[in-house]
Amino acid sequence: MAKTSVLDDMLTDMESAPQEFKPTNFWNSGLKKIVDDIQEFGISSFRTHPSARFFYVPVYASNTYSRWRHILDPILAKLPPRKRKRWATRLTHSDRARADYRLYRASERSGGLDLDKVSESTDVDGERFEFDGRAYSYPMLNYMRALNLLKREVDTSDFASCLEIGGGFGTLGEIFLKAQSNGIYVNVDIPPVAAVSTWYLQQVFGADRVLDYSQSRLMDEIDLDDLKGKYSAVVLCPWQLPKLKGQFDLFANFMSFQEMEPDVVANYISIIKPLIARNVLVRNHAIGKKVAEKSGDIGVLEQVTTGFIVEKFDGFDVLARDSFVHGALSEDGKYQSEVIVLERSPKS
Repeated sequence: MAKTSVLDDMLTDMESAPQEFKPTNFWNSGLKKIVDDIQEFGISSFRTHPSARFFYVPVYASNTYSRWRHILDPILAKLPPRKRKRWATRLTHSDRARADYRLYRASERSGGLDLDKVSESTDVDGERFEFDGRAYSYPMLNYMRALNLLKREVDTSDFASCLEIGGGFGTLGEIFLKAQSNGIYVNVDIPPVAAVSTWYLQQVFGADRVLDYSQSRLMDEIDLDDLKGKYSAVVLCPWQLPKLKGQFDLFANFMSFQEMEPDVVANYISIIKPLIARNVLVRNHAIGKKVAEKSGDIGVLEQVTTGFIVEKFDGFDVLARDSFVHGALSEDGKYQSEVIVLERSPKS
């Protein structure tokens, strides 16, 4: 009998998982598209899949350029240098990437996690920009600006473990483990994205350094202390979260709590709170994700706001919150993506 893939195992096990650990309305609307793209194009090209751009691999480039790059690049190459640069900037939005990089540099703090050592892997195809000899993608610059807010508020020099829910293709794991080479990163995510992040982290750090679902699915207990030293990264599915034991220096959630329903978020937070020894770093829309017109449409059925998230982290104090530099704030104020740093209260 042929060995099934990690993704096949995840999808099969998800069918019998408790409802609170299954994809909610937002992700159900895109689940089939993502799986279909992986099956048609292969997992190695995930960053250029049509579904990835919308659901888990944000990019700077315009929709026009992303869709027609294979036609536009040869045309741009024939233009005079000044005109080529002007049109390339319009299409790729490289100016926005540079602006985010400048914010990252302007807000950086010395000491703590050594973000200056971080450069995104170029072994996997996808959009990235090079500044000062290092490569960055849209997700990486988002994370790094937020991490600067964390570094401003707390000493991260001895942070050695990070737990994330909804880690996309593993960007925070790449940052954290390159900044702290002896650290360990655990990502909990739904399939098929959990399979993508497993594959990506294996390409960056080596397959033997990443504990994948085929190795962990039958574990009765997933103990952080047992995993340290053996693995750099661990990718789990949500229904495995109750099996996770240990104490993490940092918990992170970026732009995924807002894609869930309030009862699901409340359940996740209730499970992870005992696992967090020190700090929480979250970034989500302040007013919540777009509400779907009906079940099955793209959007959430009920919004999760940043206020709701903070409320559920009782026993933690808010140290800082920002949209203007470390998150995102539109000129009219209607779009506000807020980064919040919390710390476990001494009383808890």
